[in-house]
Amino acid sequence: MRERLNRAAIVRQAADLADESGLEELTITRIASKVGIAPPGVYRHVVDLDDVRRAIGCSAATDLTGLLGAAASGRSGEDALIAVATTLRTWAQKHPGRYTAVQIAPDPDDLEYVKVSNELINVIGSALRAYNLSGPDLIDAVRLLRSILHGFIALELQGGFKLAQDTGRSFERLIRSVDIVLRSWSATVKAGSS
Repeated sequence: MRERLNRAAIVRQAADLADESGLEELTITRIASKVGIAPPGVYRHVVDLDDVRRAIGCSAATDLTGLLGAAASGRSGEDALIAVATTLRTWAQKHPGRYTAVQIAPDPDDLEYVKVSNELINVIGSALRAYNLSGPDLIDAVRLLRSILHGFIALELQGGFKLAQDTGRSFERLIRSVDIVLRSWSATVKAGSS
């Protein structure tokens, strides 16, 4: 039996399609084909393709917040860092289209999506609580972690690692290096500002 079509179903099917072929390959025509309706029928549920991408990102950020929060729960320091990083990497491998959608920052006027994005960033920040960072130091540390993880994950998803060495080993060393940096993060910032 076919799933009843509503906005949530259209977005879910579009997210699956984005995972299969890439967010950039998503079109209203392809979404319509996937759900078995004519393209104009999609517009009964969404405004346009940007609306679909935004909805995918918002839904994915919500899902990812729950997964990362659960992964970090009961852990601190390096253990929390490894859990969050590994969970994000595994999720991105399973959901590359959703992962791409989450990387697009929400419009500042989109209060719902901003709230969901902030919750995701807060979960990442909470995983770093054992490093005793706050304010600008924490923001910089979260940006560092996101940048490093995104660089590795994007390269991996796009086939950027062709050498025979296990990428899991490289990823683990990368995260352990971030741990070393974060343990001395406050001291490094103070030394650089003098």
